[in-house]
Amino acid sequence: MRQSYSVHNYQALMHRWKTLLVGCDLYLQEISVLDDFPLFEIRTHCQGKEGLPSLYISAGIHGDEPASSWALLQWVGKNKKLFQKLSAILYPCLNPWGMVNNTRSNQSGQDMNRIWDDADSELTRAILPRLHGLSFDLSLTLHEDYDANGIYLYEPYLGGRNDLVASEILRAGKKFLPIDRRKRIEGRICKQGIIRPRLSNLPEDGIPEAIYLVRNHGRRHFTIETPSEENFVQRVNAQQEMIDCAIKQIIK
Repeated sequence: MRQSYSVHNYQALMHRWKTLLVGCDLYLQEISVLDDFPLFEIRTHCQGKEGLPSLYISAGIHGDEPASSWALLQWVGKNKKLFQKLSAILYPCLNPWGMVNNTRSNQSGQDMNRIWDDADSELTRAILPRLHGLSFDLSLTLHEDYDANGIYLYEPYLGGRNDLVASEILRAGKKFLPIDRRKRIEGRICKQGIIRPRLSNLPEDGIPEAIYLVRNHGRRHFTIETPSEENFVQRVNAQQEMIDCAIKQIIK
């Protein structure tokens, strides 16, 4: 990717999406307005078709984590044909005001990744009804971390023995960025870049999108993190590789 544009230019991001989706098995729809910016959703034409693997991906819920949104755009551009055999819902940027202003929160100072237990917030009021009754084989939320020294991920612990998918996802991203070396991240134990929070030990300041998804729309979930102070192109490439690896687990 040539960084010939501002990575915080929401208008440019959505222009590229509109161009990309011409003639594709995905369609773009404006579903709301947040802080005076249009909020877009992308679905496959076959969304909800019985028998197809189902996928949810969101990016850009924190506006100072732009590689997540651009990585999703580029990954879709390289995998258009995949959506002929996928039922998918994508949110290319859940916090456009935050992206434009390079800030984590929305215009009101809310962390939009802590409001998913509040059906009356502007964001959840737009999205939750659209997910009603849906279950996903895989959900991914794409993030970045200012303090990170490498890539890492969250996989909520749901009991039993964990498989090796989380490790494989990190191995894929390691082609471009190292795995985070920290032993604790945000107060949680991190082992070789993997954090497995229990659903009984949640953030005190509100419910994240990931936990809402696991509780209501399918139990296979990963939150992917890249270090936001590293090279932008490397971050985008690492996110793309991790998305690709995770999705290969549901499309055999």
